[in-house]
Amino acid sequence: MIKFFRKIRQRLLIENRFSKYLLYAIGEIILVVIGILIALQINNWNEERLSSKFELQMLTSLKEGLTTDLADIDFNIKYTTRGITKTDTILKYLRTEQPKDLDTIASWFSDAMTPTRFQYSTSAFETLKSKGITSVSNDVLRKKIIDVYDAEYNFFLAQQEMHLLEIERGYTTILATRFEDSYNYNTQSPGFPGSLRPLNFLALKYDQEFLYFFRSLKNRSLLLIKFHYAKLRAKVVDLIAHIDQEISEKD
Repeated sequence: MIKFFRKIRQRLLIENRFSKYLLYAIGEIILVVIGILIALQINNWNEERLSSKFELQMLTSLKEGLTTDLADIDFNIKYTTRGITKTDTILKYLRTEQPKDLDTIASWFSDAMTPTRFQYSTSAFETLKSKGITSVSNDVLRKKIIDVYDAEYNFFLAQQEMHLLEIERGYTTILATRFEDSYNYNTQSPGFPGSLRPLNFLALKYDQEFLYFFRSLKNRSLLLIKFHYAKLRAKVVDLIAHIDQEISEKD
């Protein structure tokens, strides 16, 4: 094809038809420019297609991770709520001094003191950051993703850590002189039931240091699930909904 155009140019020059040669040259340049523009457009289209495909993959991975995180949040809320219920039951029995089987009381204490930890996944978000957070084209959605992973998760984890440290302090200081042992779980039974047996259950009724710790732990647990977990859960649910919407629009 190049030889063909070259021959045309040579014939026009030999025949001294300069004006036609000039027009031909301009036309040839225009054709070359058009070809380049078409190639660039095809290349841009391919890049946009690959970018859109990557974005959809990232959004799908984020949704899967957030769905797993949501399940863990609900599990922790359930078990922390169970612990609060058992705390109330223990305090009630201490007030009334009603006799109760010591094994049952030991299981109540274990439930009340069993900690939970939020197990979350950030692998999809880390991948997205490494490739460029701007891969998410929707500005509002991008800000929500950053808010949940960089702000909400970090804030919640800081609050959770303080709560866990307080539980550990209770085990090592408050309970150490008042209970037989700690972290006594039956790993062979479903749900891993635990036993935290007091040395003198009724004596705890008059033990102000223990009562202060136990009531305060209940208040901390309530704050954890009613505020921190509730806030985190609402953010995660909202983000999943927005990701779902974005995925449906891109499919």
